[in-house]
Amino acid sequence: MKKIIAIWFAGILSMIIIPSCTDLDEEVYDKLPADDFGSTEIEVKALMGTVYNTLKTYWPGNFMYLSENGGSATVTPTRTGGDWYDGGQYREIFTHEWTAQTGVVRSSWNAASTAIGTCNATISVLENSTFMTDAQKVENIASMRGVRAFWIYTMMDYWGNVPLVTDYSDKELPSVRPRQEVFDWLIAEVNEIAEQCPAGTQANYGKFTKGSAYFLLAKLFLNAEAWKVNVSGNAWQQCIAACDKVLSLGYVLEPNWETNFGINDRSQEGILTICFSETDTQNRNQLMCQTLHYADNLSDGAKYGAWNGVCAQPDYVKLFDVEDPRYEATYRIGERRNRETGEILKTGQGDPLIYTVDISIIPGTEYDGGPWGAVVQEAGARCQKWPYSTTLSNAKGNHFHIFRLTDIYLVKAEALLRSGGDVSEATRLVNVVRERAYGDATHNYATVDLQKIQLERRFELAWEAWSRQDDIRFGDFDKSYWAASNSPRKTGDHLKLYPIPQTAWQTNQNLVQNPVYPPFQQ
Repeated sequence: MKKIIAIWFAGILSMIIIPSCTDLDEEVYDKLPADDFGSTEIEVKALMGTVYNTLKTYWPGNFMYLSENGGSATVTPTRTGGDWYDGGQYREIFTHEWTAQTGVVRSSWNAASTAIGTCNATISVLENSTFMTDAQKVENIASMRGVRAFWIYTMMDYWGNVPLVTDYSDKELPSVRPRQEVFDWLIAEVNEIAEQCPAGTQANYGKFTKGSAYFLLAKLFLNAEAWKVNVSGNAWQQCIAACDKVLSLGYVLEPNWETNFGINDRSQEGILTICFSETDTQNRNQLMCQTLHYADNLSDGAKYGAWNGVCAQPDYVKLFDVEDPRYEATYRIGERRNRETGEILKTGQGDPLIYTVDISIIPGTEYDGGPWGAVVQEAGARCQKWPYSTTLSNAKGNHFHIFRLTDIYLVKAEALLRSGGDVSEATRLVNVVRERAYGDATHNYATVDLQKIQLERRFELAWEAWSRQDDIRFGDFDKSYWAASNSPRKTGDHLKLYPIPQTAWQTNQNLVQNPVYPPFQQ
């Protein structure tokens, strides 16, 4: 077994860069000793670095499309000339017509499955390591189990009934487990490791910590009702208790909202963070490429080559109060000029590059006999939330907080209302978020309801991969925020789960497709 693991890591470690925000030095390996790998501090850090690097496949990759395009926040329209049609897969995500062959669904399943395998292999090595003290071993393994729990939670959220593989030595092809069983396992697992995980200090920035564990518990209990799973005890009260644990751990809301998104900023409210770097060579943060126009690098004075893809659903943008500083900081709207010359940039059709909130289908460009058609290159508000540096080339250095403290304020407020709890405390929590955003109390609410909390989540967490989950929980998953597309969404309770990809079944015929979806093709 040690030889198998060593060979496996030789392939992985020869390609990785250890996350910079955990202060781990880069090490490149081409040969690993089969019997004693994990016997030095550098080797242990390298092994753990492979696990943290799996998080880079979560955002802004395919899961961002499944969440934000499948929810109410963003859309990836087909651009003039056919860019981003890609066989219709982005249309399928927006219109909820995905299938077991949809590429984005397949890539996301593969990323999560691979990440869980990486976690299991690393845990196996750490369990057999003789280098660490007992206390170090417990803490390090707990944090690796935490990342694994995050990935299993992600698969359960998106696919519901999924394999539950936690033993690296088990080589049997797994069957899917019911969502209830996976949920129960997650509750037990995260409760077991929570106090074993490292503290959420700046020295542990970028690691899976106690705060990460209790945050994950809060999300599990928050969504239990929407997932239709049974909970031992009151889910809302257990959600509130998990939020209170996070709030007791010393995290601080940044005085300036934008500090959460800056280049290499180590936000005090980051709880589970993906540590990106401009030197990344694999699983890079290429948000600038995914959202900005082909020529927009000239407005930033940078050298990246953008792809002109994902933008905001228009009616989502219009939910914002234009006086809310988050509006301008979240969306790039309006004309773009060459930073050096001051001249307005041009699209490929020779039009001024002026990003518009509204997105209109160009008549006569419809695809496949339906209403989905092409749009002009400049249509749609682009992502401005994570600033673009002048040194940008192929990768952004902005960290991404999968979990951040502001979310816990809003989760607790929601759980209080859903449980019939303290409305004044829920109002206070939401107003803390709004007051930080606006800079004063002039836009505070006198009282909040669930609709106000949903809106505040949309203002605060746009682009952050919560849209689909929130829309399901608040009961408007079928609703899009791009009415002008004339592309209605398919409806059905089964669409709250994505289909298991055909390619997954082709390699493991123990898998069973989710309900209502067509069976796998022989």
